[in-house]
Amino acid sequence: MEERNLKVYCSRAIIASNHIYEIRAHKFSIGKTESNPLTNDLHHAVTNLSAELYTKDVHFIMELIQNAEDNVYNEGVEPTLEFLLTREDVTGSGAPATLLVFNNEIGFSRENIDSLCGVGRSTKKGKKKLGFIGEKGIGFKSVFLVSSEPHIFSNGYRVKFSEEPDKNCGIGYIVPEWVTGKPTSSDISAVYGSDRVLPTTTIILPLKPEKVVAVETQLAALHPEILLFLSKIKRLYVRENKCHLEEDEGIDCESEKNDHDLVSNTSIVSIHSETNHVELSDEGIASRVVTLSVNHKACNNEETCKYFMWRQTFPVKPANIVSSRKDVERWIITLAFPFGKRLSRGTSSVGIFAFLPTSMVTNFPFVIQADFLLASSRESILLDNGWNLGILECVPEAFVSAFRDCVQNISLFSSVGQVFEFLPAQASPFPELNRIRETIRQQLQHLKIVPCELYSGRKIFAEPRNVIRILPKFRELLFQIRKEGASLGSFSTSKKILRSSLDHQQYHAVLEFLGVLSVNSIDVWHWYARCIESCNLVTQASEKLYIELLCFIMDNEKKCSFKDIPLLKYTNREGNVELCTIAKLKRKELDLKYAMLPELHSWLSKCNLKFGCPYNIFFLPIETHKFLVRHWRSADLYFWLSRIAGGSSNLAYDYSCELCSHVSKEPNLIIPLAHFLYHTHKLKFIDDSKIYELCAKIPIIDSSGHVRQQRKVTLVSASESKWIKLFGPGNPFVQQSYVDIGDAYVKSATFLGKCTPENVVLEFISKYSKAVDLPELSPPNIELQIASSQLSSEQAFLLLDWIRLLRVKGFDIPEKFINSIRDGKWIKTYSGCNSPRQSVFLDGVGQAILIVVKHVLDDLSIVDLEFYGDKIITYQGELRYLGMGFGCDDVQRVVATRFVSLASSEITKECAFSLLMFVGLLKQKNEIDEEWLLDIKKGKWLKTHQGYNAPEGSIFLQSMIEVDACLRITKLSVVDEEHYGSKLRCFSQELRMLGVILDEDEVYRLIAENITFPTTMPSGDSGLLILQCIRSIGATAAANLIERIRDQLWLKTTFGFKSPIETTLPDSRWASMLRALEISAIDEPYYGTEIRDFVDELHAAGVAVNDASIIELIGAQVKCLSHSSKLAPANVLLMLDSIKEQRKTSFGSFELDCLLTEKWLKTRHGYKAPNESILFSKEWGSILAFVDLPLIDDGFYGINIYRFKDELQMLGVITNLEEGAEFVVKGLKSPILPDFVSADGTISLLKCMKSVMSKSPDCALHENFLKNIAKSRCLKTTVGFLVPDECILFDSAWSILKQSDVPSIDATFYGSDISVYKDQLKVLGVKIEPLDVCSLLCMHLQKLTNTSLIKRVYRFMRMFNWRPHNLDKNISQVWIANQYKSDNGRWVNSEHCLVHDDDDLFGTHFFCLDKYYESGMLPLFSSAFGVREFPSVGDYLQLWNDWELRADHGHQVTLDECYSFWAFIITHWMPETEHILKKSLTKLSATTWVNGGIHLLNKEHVFLPDDLHLASIFKSVDCVPLFAWLPKNDTGSSSVCSQKLSEIYSCLGVKKLSESVECQVESMLSAYQPKNTLPRTGVIEKGLVKMILGFLAGSSINMPAKERQEIALSLLSLELYEIDQPVVVTYFLTPSPNAPVKVETTKMVFWEKNAEQLLICKSCYKDRKINIDFGSCFAQEIAEGLLPKENKYAAPNLSKIIHLGFMYDFKQDAVDHLLMKENLEFYLEDNEFLDAYPCSGHTSGSLGKRRSPPKQLGPPTPWASSKKRSKVRSQSLN
Repeated sequence: MEERNLKVYCSRAIIASNHIYEIRAHKFSIGKTESNPLTNDLHHAVTNLSAELYTKDVHFIMELIQNAEDNVYNEGVEPTLEFLLTREDVTGSGAPATLLVFNNEIGFSRENIDSLCGVGRSTKKGKKKLGFIGEKGIGFKSVFLVSSEPHIFSNGYRVKFSEEPDKNCGIGYIVPEWVTGKPTSSDISAVYGSDRVLPTTTIILPLKPEKVVAVETQLAALHPEILLFLSKIKRLYVRENKCHLEEDEGIDCESEKNDHDLVSNTSIVSIHSETNHVELSDEGIASRVVTLSVNHKACNNEETCKYFMWRQTFPVKPANIVSSRKDVERWIITLAFPFGKRLSRGTSSVGIFAFLPTSMVTNFPFVIQADFLLASSRESILLDNGWNLGILECVPEAFVSAFRDCVQNISLFSSVGQVFEFLPAQASPFPELNRIRETIRQQLQHLKIVPCELYSGRKIFAEPRNVIRILPKFRELLFQIRKEGASLGSFSTSKKILRSSLDHQQYHAVLEFLGVLSVNSIDVWHWYARCIESCNLVTQASEKLYIELLCFIMDNEKKCSFKDIPLLKYTNREGNVELCTIAKLKRKELDLKYAMLPELHSWLSKCNLKFGCPYNIFFLPIETHKFLVRHWRSADLYFWLSRIAGGSSNLAYDYSCELCSHVSKEPNLIIPLAHFLYHTHKLKFIDDSKIYELCAKIPIIDSSGHVRQQRKVTLVSASESKWIKLFGPGNPFVQQSYVDIGDAYVKSATFLGKCTPENVVLEFISKYSKAVDLPELSPPNIELQIASSQLSSEQAFLLLDWIRLLRVKGFDIPEKFINSIRDGKWIKTYSGCNSPRQSVFLDGVGQAILIVVKHVLDDLSIVDLEFYGDKIITYQGELRYLGMGFGCDDVQRVVATRFVSLASSEITKECAFSLLMFVGLLKQKNEIDEEWLLDIKKGKWLKTHQGYNAPEGSIFLQSMIEVDACLRITKLSVVDEEHYGSKLRCFSQELRMLGVILDEDEVYRLIAENITFPTTMPSGDSGLLILQCIRSIGATAAANLIERIRDQLWLKTTFGFKSPIETTLPDSRWASMLRALEISAIDEPYYGTEIRDFVDELHAAGVAVNDASIIELIGAQVKCLSHSSKLAPANVLLMLDSIKEQRKTSFGSFELDCLLTEKWLKTRHGYKAPNESILFSKEWGSILAFVDLPLIDDGFYGINIYRFKDELQMLGVITNLEEGAEFVVKGLKSPILPDFVSADGTISLLKCMKSVMSKSPDCALHENFLKNIAKSRCLKTTVGFLVPDECILFDSAWSILKQSDVPSIDATFYGSDISVYKDQLKVLGVKIEPLDVCSLLCMHLQKLTNTSLIKRVYRFMRMFNWRPHNLDKNISQVWIANQYKSDNGRWVNSEHCLVHDDDDLFGTHFFCLDKYYESGMLPLFSSAFGVREFPSVGDYLQLWNDWELRADHGHQVTLDECYSFWAFIITHWMPETEHILKKSLTKLSATTWVNGGIHLLNKEHVFLPDDLHLASIFKSVDCVPLFAWLPKNDTGSSSVCSQKLSEIYSCLGVKKLSESVECQVESMLSAYQPKNTLPRTGVIEKGLVKMILGFLAGSSINMPAKERQEIALSLLSLELYEIDQPVVVTYFLTPSPNAPVKVETTKMVFWEKNAEQLLICKSCYKDRKINIDFGSCFAQEIAEGLLPKENKYAAPNLSKIIHLGFMYDFKQDAVDHLLMKENLEFYLEDNEFLDAYPCSGHTSGSLGKRRSPPKQLGPPTPWASSKKRSKVRSQSLN
């Protein structure tokens, strides 16, 4: 048979060889003399197509899978495709690795080979109907992306193709070459497996060196779901040849070459099972359940996942037909729904397949497969293609059909929730797919697909829009109410309740997608209210559940309006239970009351029925109230009822207030109300303070039987009162709401079965309504009628007692009340009845005074002492208070009061003299009352020339002439002496006391203060009187008068009446000047010679009386004329001529200061003062073109003005340039135009500046001058005219720069050394200082493009250490020179630059300046341009993110990169760094224990190897990186410290290995069958227990004595057994969900907790003294077994000291030393405990019955060491 197969193979090989020769000769003219004219065209076509077709290396694998799917297979063969990657150079071409592809198809045909040797000649074209999925014709040629010489061994063909042009024909890619050497069939078999039969077709791809990692990555990324939509391929292998991969690492594989297990990393993807579910051929629908499996041999792990496959066909729409699919009539769409989590191998997020996966991530929980047209890269489908859009339009219908089928056949799934997880709840990043999602949602919303629950318990399906989610609390309430037997079926609504199995948070997004109303929807909240009302939940529920329902409503009242449903229970007027709504409560239609205390609630509820439920007040039913009080949320319910629902938490007081208001409308209830208050108070439901308030409010039935609703004061009952004796039988204050208590309260009565004795209620009401009687009664503010007529002595004394008590208690006695008593005629006097105010209680002296003034007071009443008796004397204080007079003083007071009333208006002359005599009498007695005297002063009773006026302020003049003059110029009150006669002068002292002014100086002062000028001009006497007033009171005191008269026209002058300030005394010296200026002089004939006697007064008034004042007046006149521009040119010239003449005499110019300061000279700028004016000369010519100067207007004055140059200069006029420098500075009003600039003009300008600045070092130039100069292009530079701020005064010392490099001032243009004006140029803004020059250069630096020049500028800046004042990193830029063209480059932002990159990591992220500039210049860039010296934490994080992306494409992080990154993080570790890394760093560097390769994994999937023992156990797991990377050799030279890096990992959330490992051990007794017991000697020693007790009492655990002794007992009770072999322990580690890692190891010692046994391996026990591993295992097992769970963290430390003690056989001295070294104490109570339990030398069985540890009665007592123990014992005995 083998010989026959060999012959067939040889025959096929010969045919194949001839076919290849034929192709080479005929198609490519190889071996022929003439060349093929299409050679170059073919070569370029193939090269261009292969280079542009695909963008990723992965697609060649997809093309190979596509080819395998399109291949033909023999019947009975399971189509299989295998990828095998090996490091062996199978072809001998020097490739670093080889990928072999095996396929058990029927083999390559002649047509297949011809297709490979052409372009666009695929054998699959037009065969879509036959099931072919490939069509491009170039698919196989994509292998050239990873291999330069692909080989094909199939059906006798042994050919290879080369991407290099064939040396014979010059064409690459498609020229076949027969393989005669390597590889042979045996070479391929050795790699594949010598004991396995080679498949028919083998493709060998020697990989390009740079493509090996990419191929490995993409093979690892192949996902099992590829098989779902392939109709032929059922199994897919991905293998790596272990032997060959590890030869480079020195592993000997000779012994394994013939073994079947040649691959260590094999993934087998296959269809595990397939079950047809639905087959509707007529409708084109089919469904099945497919189970995919992935077997990872390396981890001995198999994963499976079920998929529900839905296949549906749709007719192709004419509008969507394209040329490449014109023969296809139906679309076949397949949807795959994974049951749960998709398989973890490869990329699991692909959402669209076109038989093979694309790279499109849809975010949908299902996969879409169809015959899509793909982009050339095969990464995505063409979303703008009509064919694809037509398919996508059919996807919603297919999905909806599939989903309905799943819902109807729920038995296929574990739960209904699993089906709903198929819904596309999450939006897609593609708009076209989101339209699919929206269409699905719209169609599903009208289907009954959502499972619901009815109240009857029956389950149905409903449309999503008709389904609601309800709160779990309400769902439970419905369940409990239904459980009690309530009928809920009457509630009919379109909204159904979602089934409870779906009403969970994990389905929230799905339900939102379907439109199922959430619990927070408004419609759902309204549903609750309708449900409660329609189902009568309130009435059907028990009281207990009713309270729970109220709690639900209370919690959700803000979200849902329950206000309109009958909800709250109350007891109606008939005593039955009714319901009311919250709305009624809020509308106050009824008032729901309740009390906190059950007894009070019951009492008030009964009383409420008694009073007929006033104001619609109702109480909670008593039974309901009982359950409310007992409920654990009663406080919340009370609060809700009182604050939210409108109810109120009611005490007896609140209800009583309501009753008080109610009985006002029901008088028959007033007495029952009093009884209610009495009993409620007696039952202690209302305290005294509240009863007082209530009794103040309740209506009262008075003695007349009337109901008094309002009262201010309550009077005691009239029968036993004092007030009836004073007022009589009637209450006089009824109208003022003073109510007396009637006799209706006296009777006894019964209220709700409680009896009230006689007079008890009356006493109760009197006490708590605070009823009062005389004299405690507070009167109202009304007149007391009984005081209007005479009172009996008893009544009078009652009244006086009343007033006395009111005053003693400090009450405010009402005004009307007290005045009626004061003015009432109730006092009995000798002259009849009179008021207290009109009565006097006299003695002898008072009668004598009365005789003197009897003609003034003739109606005085004196109290009748015989009528009142001696008792009246005891009420003197009250009588005085009522206004009654007593003795001499009071008589005098009455007389004085009478004079006050008389003096308020005019009185007769006789009465006036009587008053003056009375004043004299009082003065004589020294008893004048100042207030009384003030009233007399202000009374208008004194006759003056202005009529009757008050004495105060009136004046008394001695001369009638003065009286006439005074009356003309003042309005003062002058006493009319003619009316009173000369007798009036006898009362001068009395008049002065009353305020009349008689003193002459005071009179003149008063006249001066009150002068008013009449409309007619005053007489001469009036003028002289004014001057006399000034003289009399003095100029200083008369300042106000002078100020008022200075501007008044009252002085007669030569020019009429003038004011003093514009007048002079006549002076011959100034006569001509005064006439010229029209200045007035006093008219002496008008006043006479007396006017000269008042020179000082005139001067004080402002009249010019001397040279100085006359010159001042001249100045004022000049000022006036100047301001009015009335100073004519002729007058000016005459004035100058006068000055010129006066210079020749003694008349000095200093006397004419007014001419120096006033603006009387006309200039180009208007009128100016002399020192503000310039007299033109030729010096001013060079700057007049751009400077505006105040030149004297010679056109106005004429040329004669220049005759007076000396006089003008003397007056201050400017005549030369230096003196007028300030005018030049101020005269520059606008920027200077370059056309007006000359060298002389610029120098003149600088001279003026220098002159101004030289006058004072601090002299500042005018701001406008500097602004205009700053805007003027007035300075000539090497680059033209520039503004000063852009110019530089070049310094020859700046050797680094050339003068042509900068805009320096052109000194040759100005013809002199411009540097003389260095200071002035600096003020103008010219850059002189190096730092200022640097700032200017920096502003224009980015305009430069010459590298040499820019570097010179940078060196200049560096020389002077320049840095900007305000650095803006956003606009700061740095020049980056072109490394190939020396003078070219570009400007880049400073943020894109770094000064240093020591580790050379950021070359692709930043421009590193140390590569472009010498080291001396580098500090400039950080200080001046804000370039960072080194990368920041953020930069390193961005770099890390880039490494993550790179790692996703198969490029691992190198060791050097890892070292550099973590070295930086360690160096810069601080709280801010920790915060940034926690927030941004999601992946960490991870590695296996053995392999040094570094991977980037999620930090949740790696562990910190804090336990080296556990880490060594897991080191065998090399397929999954488990451990966070740490440097292996932690030397001093390394900047990465393992300890510090471990701390950082912990801060970032990396889990510790010791805390993450789970351990599993089978039952020891059953698995290992312990045999003989072992002695405790050397194992469970007393020293061991002592160490453990000391450790547990230490500061790290600080365990109480009882607890630690219990732990020690558990150790002492252990039984030791030997076993034949070590215990097998399995450790589990879960780096990611569903991917646990487990390893097995052995333990020499194991603590079996359940059996209280310590199992020890027999062989290890014998060698325990020399076996260090045994001691370590023993210590670890004891430590971990003893410590409670909360103290597991201390196990390593305890294990360490136990191990040390074990090494020293737990000897006493060694144990004491270890305890002391670890700072641990052994306490006295522990020693007593230990003495009670012998340990060594006995088996555990000898312990007998356990004894309880002694109780700790106080703080622990330290136990001394062995050396001190005897001393301690002796002290304790003492």
